[in-house]
Amino acid sequence: MNHQHRRQSIRFHISYWMIILVGYGLLFYLLQSKPIESHSLFSLSFFFAFLIIADTRLGESLATGGRVMSSKCIVLSVIALFGAPTAALMEAVSALVRGLLLPGKSPRKAIFNSAMLGTAAGAAGLVYESLPWSNAFDSPLFIAPLAAAIVVHSLVNHVLLGAIISLDEHMPFQRVYRRSISWARLRHLLDLPFAAMVVLLYQQAGAWTLVLFLFLVLALYQSDRLYQRNREAHINSIAALTTALEADEPYTHGHSYRVAKYAVRIGKAMGMSDRELETLEYGGLLHDIGKIAITNEIICKPGRLTDSEFEVIKSHSTIGADIVEQIKFLSETTELVRHHHERPDGRGYPHGLTVEEISLGCAILNVCDAFDAMTSDRPYRKALTVEQAMEELVRFQGTQFDDRVVAVMLQLYHQGEFDSMREMLDGAVPMAPLATPALGVQEKSYVS
Repeated sequence: MNHQHRRQSIRFHISYWMIILVGYGLLFYLLQSKPIESHSLFSLSFFFAFLIIADTRLGESLATGGRVMSSKCIVLSVIALFGAPTAALMEAVSALVRGLLLPGKSPRKAIFNSAMLGTAAGAAGLVYESLPWSNAFDSPLFIAPLAAAIVVHSLVNHVLLGAIISLDEHMPFQRVYRRSISWARLRHLLDLPFAAMVVLLYQQAGAWTLVLFLFLVLALYQSDRLYQRNREAHINSIAALTTALEADEPYTHGHSYRVAKYAVRIGKAMGMSDRELETLEYGGLLHDIGKIAITNEIICKPGRLTDSEFEVIKSHSTIGADIVEQIKFLSETTELVRHHHERPDGRGYPHGLTVEEISLGCAILNVCDAFDAMTSDRPYRKALTVEQAMEELVRFQGTQFDDRVVAVMLQLYHQGEFDSMREMLDGAVPMAPLATPALGVQEKSYVS
């Protein structure tokens, strides 16, 4: 195992330094081929300030799955107005400034981000300049090379970022790439019309027009923040309901919260996107909400349930799904709540789905639900150790538990994650889930 980790570490460091050398090499080549004109420095200072803002406050990840304003908008504008060398230099310096000066940032990642983003901007700029209509600002055709540039920027960004995170986290590249690319991220195509507006405004009146653009972005930002606050208020209400449901029974207190955290960690390791992880977390938090309709005599019964009592218990997944389905922004969790007790062998409930019909999220919740139940005290037995619970998961994989999920869980267990997670989560039960986007790969920067 040590030999394997050593080889992975060597591959990581070779890739890390190769990306840095290529990035700064490309930047040097671009600056040598086309030096920055001194008369544009005043205008560039405006763009640089906006780039810093876009990558910090206005560029933060939001609950809606995207960013109000990503730096691509500014980088595309700089490419169109000042050329590839300027855009590459600005991206590289911006990443370096943020990484080295802002608190809590890693110098190693700052240097990598600087090289990676400089490479992405430089490649996008070269593609833009090589295409026709790149200077046709009096025609809508100039949007075509601008669109090509944003595609190249995204691809270079995701490939380099995915490669380094794959090596750093010992995760297959396909999983990392699938996690960072999702349909939700097509929202970033909105950078294209924003960039076009910035270019046209600059052509008409100069750099000061960026101030007008800032008011529009701030309005969008405040609107999205208001949406988040309303959304969080609803989630807090549901979380409080879940906590109240578990408060009467000390043996299940914190169960839903732990299931949600376990599920997110496994989902992340299996390459789920940020949006899927968020849905999975809420599904874990709410998976037992239907038990609110079941009497405590059955929920808290210390002995074995009768067949009729077990049928009542089984109804909680359907009742919970019906509750969640009524809340519009939680509707995506309905399937997770309804089917988290389905089994690969078709002997689960409520619909007896087989492995091909059970979604990955439901399979993950099924395993996590059982794992937390086994590692928690019950009136009729003491908790199993984590090792004993893992043995039970292996024993019933393929029948009660999904093979893929058990394999990933075992991998995390052998890395020591579930022992430490169990210790950390015991006794720590907040009223609402943590913000899931922070658990995934944020676009643009090496933050894992």
